Amino acid sequence: MLALLRERPFRRLWLSYSASAAATGMMPTALTLAVLDGPHGLSALGLVLGARTLGFVAGSLPGGVIADRYPRTRVLAVSSAVRGGATAVVGLAAGLPILVVCVAIGFAGAGEGTFRSAYQALVADHIGKDRLQEANAATTLSLRIWLVGGPTAAVALYAEFGRGVSLTAAAVLWFGSALLAAAVPVKGSAAPRPDAGTGMLTEFRQGLDEARRHRWFLAGLAALIAWLALGEAAKYVMLPVVSQERFGSTALIGLALGAYSAGAIAGAMLMSRWRPRRVGIPAMIMLGSYGLVPLSLAYASHSWVIIAACAIGGIGIEVFNIPWFTAIQREVPGHMQARISSLDFLVSYGMSPVGFALIPPMVDAAGAQSVLTTAGLLVMGSALAALLVPGMSVFSDPRNKKAEQPLVPAAG
Repeated sequence: MLALLRERPFRRLWLSYSASAAATGMMPTALTLAVLDGPHGLSALGLVLGARTLGFVAGSLPGGVIADRYPRTRVLAVSSAVRGGATAVVGLAAGLPILVVCVAIGFAGAGEGTFRSAYQALVADHIGKDRLQEANAATTLSLRIWLVGGPTAAVALYAEFGRGVSLTAAAVLWFGSALLAAAVPVKGSAAPRPDAGTGMLTEFRQGLDEARRHRWFLAGLAALIAWLALGEAAKYVMLPVVSQERFGSTALIGLALGAYSAGAIAGAMLMSRWRPRRVGIPAMIMLGSYGLVPLSLAYASHSWVIIAACAIGGIGIEVFNIPWFTAIQREVPGHMQARISSLDFLVSYGMSPVGFALIPPMVDAAGAQSVLTTAGLLVMGSALAALLVPGMSVFSDPRNKKAEQPLVPAAG
């Protein structure tokens, strides 16, 4: 990772991402504090946070097509500038109507959806295939650090300076990310850009067709849906309940989430150096290990068991994530990578609200222990079942390798 960061193009790209990650880490906490401290209060918080998620989904759909159609450094810079401008409006102008706040935050979410797809494809443009895993590990390490540090910084700025400063600081970081992205040299895929007459809907359908060529990608997405809608949602919904009702305090919440973040950082460090031959096997096993989290919430009588399960889950998600991103960059043609990444991120953000909505009524109907047990077993089972798909053990579809082999004329 250090050798990669000595190279100026990747260093600028990574710094742009890191500034964006810092602002992204600050945003939910800063936004929550600003809304609660404003004239609209708690009643508006759900609308504003929902507008951000809706904006991300709306931005992810066309964002991949845009990043494949236009110069990706420009797309990266514009998406960060849009987020910075939209966030600055909310941070600097107190007392805005709630509709204006929701629209601005929706634009910020849309910029985030476009940024992620463009960034993943840009990494593949600038880094050779033999070093993509180290580049993705450096990216993940930055993200994980700022997901912990961002909320802390937002709270500190709010306590010292008031409601608008933390949002303004996030806006400044995004403007800095835009400037750094604009300084990255343009180095697009060798494949030709789409014709001007090709519609964006057609290009999106082409991306779906490309996704269907990679059975390992579709199987991995199915396992991710279970991980997000059942495992991840169960952790965030039930961890506060278990912490208070079973252990009599809220201390477990911070310890478990901290252990998860520490595990994710350890997993990123591990995958910066470890290159298993059949990378899909440890990736899917460790993704399935997240099922230990809902199982521990269902049965653990000691808090350390839940903390340990969250730490293992943190390691596991990065043992999966980093080879997963690397495989997309390696297996998908360069001119379609942003579209495939946008599908990946769309599933990631789109399924979490589904889990948050479904788990509470399921717990009321069937009981917490039954729901958590089922969620844990389904997370494990879906990840292990994905290994039955041809090519899943190496994150590469054997059909595509055969299609790429040149025809050899018969002897004589």
